[in-house]
Amino acid sequence: MKKAAEKKAVAAKMPVAKKAGRPAKKDAVLQERTDKVICRDKDTVLKIFGPSYKVSLILNEAMNEARAAETGLPVAKVIEVLKLRDHWCIRREYIEGETLADVMAKDKRNLAKYLKEFVAIQCQIFSKTSDRMGNLADKLDKQISASPVEKVTRYDLHMKLQSFPRGTALCHGDFNPTNVIITPKGDWRVIDWSHVRLGDPCADVARTYLLFWLSGHVAAAEKYMDLACEALKVPLHEVQKWLPIVAAAEASREQTPKNRELLLHWASVVDIE
Repeated sequence: MKKAAEKKAVAAKMPVAKKAGRPAKKDAVLQERTDKVICRDKDTVLKIFGPSYKVSLILNEAMNEARAAETGLPVAKVIEVLKLRDHWCIRREYIEGETLADVMAKDKRNLAKYLKEFVAIQCQIFSKTSDRMGNLADKLDKQISASPVEKVTRYDLHMKLQSFPRGTALCHGDFNPTNVIITPKGDWRVIDWSHVRLGDPCADVARTYLLFWLSGHVAAAEKYMDLACEALKVPLHEVQKWLPIVAAAEASREQTPKNRELLLHWASVVDIE
């Protein structure tokens, strides 16, 4: 009994990829987090989930990505959902190329050009919709309830969210340059559709703006905001009014102390216009 308990404790500390029996080579691992790892497996990408992920959420993620692909957008296609040992996984096609984030970092002088292309891609996503996908407002409402902002502020944000348009545009939910891949031919592919929902494009723009801020790219955030408002033909305040809501929602996720403080500040400005 004691040896079994010790083995279980050791196994719990092992990396998710190793426990699932995937390659341990560093070049095979594309991304690794506390309870999730993404690794390349020949011509595919394997996303391996740890025990903290509910099976229903993993299956829903695969379904949402399949639904996004059905709209005709160039996305990384889901090949299968499988189980390796005790770990659920999603296998997708591997897209050869560089992330837009890497391209932008190498060619900083052309930042405005890349941001304009970035916004154009996001607007193409907004032009799509689906009749089998959840709404972003519902997700934001749940995240606000789980956020660390004060109770009175949470109530105000809930009330404000109810007054906003729900929208029916396809919103990626985590649209940032690391999730856009430029292929050797110059084509683009958008990856990681786990947060995709239908909603108001202004809400998705507000979150992307915050993601730039959280990654320390403040100048890019401001330029992106101007370009996005221009492309959508909406005044700046239409996006700004979403900032407290998406900030509170983002604060419900694991953050560094610095980013947590920044998000709580944004969330507290409920009456921003």
